[in-house]
Amino acid sequence: MQQDPLAGLFGDPFQGTARGEAIRIATEKERKPLKGRIPGEAGIWIFIIGDLIAFSIIFLVIVSARMDEPEVFEASRHSLHIEFGALNTLLLLVGSLLVVRAIRAMRTGSGGAPLLFGLTWLCGLIFVVNKGIEYSMLINDGHSIDENLFYGYYFIGTALHLFHLVIGMIGMFVAYRISKRAVHTNREMQLAEVFGAYWHLVDLLWVILFPLLYLMRV
Repeated sequence: MQQDPLAGLFGDPFQGTARGEAIRIATEKERKPLKGRIPGEAGIWIFIIGDLIAFSIIFLVIVSARMDEPEVFEASRHSLHIEFGALNTLLLLVGSLLVVRAIRAMRTGSGGAPLLFGLTWLCGLIFVVNKGIEYSMLINDGHSIDENLFYGYYFIGTALHLFHLVIGMIGMFVAYRISKRAVHTNREMQLAEVFGAYWHLVDLLWVILFPLLYLMRV
């Protein structure tokens, strides 16, 4: 039987070796459907639930304050730049879609995960820059955290969310580094899922905060 002279150039250099077998087993294990378990780790879901409870209290306080001072809240709401809030909402929604596709790409080994995680990080960066411009415009217009209750809650609420977003961007960078590896261990896959779940939390908080501050009328 004649051997292919180019097999050594284009074949798998680890085929038939112990290392090649280890890579094959690890890859197949990571590509198995992940059914019957919660993505990530239990700890991240405990954190997410706790964070949602904390922000829910903040949301209820804002609604209560709005009912106490409807004129102040309505006038202050109209002074916001709604286009900035709308763009940031779109950025986070797109980012969440990219995260889902990135994690799926890691699970199936189909490639493209580093690019998707990188684009998610870019969405976060644009959000931060956009928010910085909005803060600058509001301050130049004479608004501040101690102007009234609305702006007090606005600056505190959006700053807390921005802090969460920055942490999410760090997570996306770590996930990007992990996704560039040829083979992903169970632990690495769990970390990517943890960062993905956290990003969805950041998205969800803003989806509630945006209409509460920018759109909700008295």
